[in-house]
Amino acid sequence: MKTFFDMPLRRTVLPLILLSALVSAAPPAPSVWWSIDEEAQQFTSRLPAGKDETPAAGTIRSFENRPGWCPAPKTACETRAVGDGWDKISVLADVYVRTTTGNYQGVVCRDRWGGATGDVFALLITPKGKWMGRIRTSTGQCTVETEALPGWHLLALVYDGNSVQLSVDGRPAASAKCTGNLVREPDTPLAFGRYSGSADGLFKGALHDVKIWSDSLDDATLSSLCQIWKSDVASTRGEGFWFGEAADTHITDTKSVEIVNDAVDQLNADSRLDFTLWLGDLTRGAAPDEMALARMALSRLQKPYYVLRGNHDQHGDAYGKEFGSLRQRFDHGGWVFLLIDSNPGDNTPISEVDRTWVVEQLKTIEPDVPIILCTHHPLMPHTKAYRIAGADDFLALFKGHNLKACLSGHYHGNQEEIINGILFTTTACLSTTRNNFDGSVDKGYRLFHCRKD
Repeated sequence: MKTFFDMPLRRTVLPLILLSALVSAAPPAPSVWWSIDEEAQQFTSRLPAGKDETPAAGTIRSFENRPGWCPAPKTACETRAVGDGWDKISVLADVYVRTTTGNYQGVVCRDRWGGATGDVFALLITPKGKWMGRIRTSTGQCTVETEALPGWHLLALVYDGNSVQLSVDGRPAASAKCTGNLVREPDTPLAFGRYSGSADGLFKGALHDVKIWSDSLDDATLSSLCQIWKSDVASTRGEGFWFGEAADTHITDTKSVEIVNDAVDQLNADSRLDFTLWLGDLTRGAAPDEMALARMALSRLQKPYYVLRGNHDQHGDAYGKEFGSLRQRFDHGGWVFLLIDSNPGDNTPISEVDRTWVVEQLKTIEPDVPIILCTHHPLMPHTKAYRIAGADDFLALFKGHNLKACLSGHYHGNQEEIINGILFTTTACLSTTRNNFDGSVDKGYRLFHCRKD
């Protein structure tokens, strides 16, 4: 492999707060329960009454050091019907989400595409990136939605005869009034990882287990179950996770993509990495052909990648066509990553749209959860010439939260400083069309290691 730089390895150790599972009483036993069987490589029943169930076809893979069952494409993974006529129901799904984009994704379904007949209950991801829970009773169909995010999550759909509630990671997220008993649709099977009765609506993630009760779990019980789940997820992470970060590729033509292709090859060869971040100025001037070259180069990455728009990428609509949203949130390994659009430039504070988006995200993040904030323009206190205007006011939004790092591009040079426990970095540009501002000649990317301690 062609080697074009030998940057020193940056081992940035950031703390992960482990949550203890303090449960005062044992949760009730589920009516039915399916989970992975790693030895048999199956997703199968865990209760004696379900011994006659046919295990669902698929494969067992590891996500963040935790096993999950991935449904087989073009295969109806189904088992017998449950829930017909019940006056209450609780569905709990321990799932890993790889992406929230694309078509509908069926997670746990007795649902035939939401039609007038055949539906009973379902947990889905919609094409708009929303978790959707729905049930159909004798009085009609009830639907609740909330934002879906990548990573491991514990989903709960609970109906108590008066309302239906969707909870995510132990926290109520959406509810709606609903009455009556669940409808009877004995010919609609329970499907995992897709819609019932078809091979459509494939879930682009993994299931760890699914539990269903013929009763409604209250918030205290859901919270207790979530503490157990969080402890289990944390125990599998061991020495944490690694990710890579690059910025300022300034692609102009096929020759300028060569250094990016070499970096992609090296990143793909590094088995430690879970994902990469690309923090803006992908192109010289946001021309459609430049942006298409950038997208094609990054599409060769074999692990997930997340992209920001830089000031050189903001002209026209090429960035949106190739990469989509200007801001993203994803959860990984117990950490939250927030990527925002810091354009138009150094002398203009971060927009009210992005400030509001950050505030709304923080409302859903527990105070002790570690956060990594990504911008194109630096927030680093000692980079005065390139620091975005109003940086101190923006950082004040994170008061009361566990902000651990602010990663940026724009300044072509390797910088690190820790202020009040927050790590700030910029990285040498990954470009042959531009030089580093600090006079250095090495070009490359930065590696980060997040550990529980």
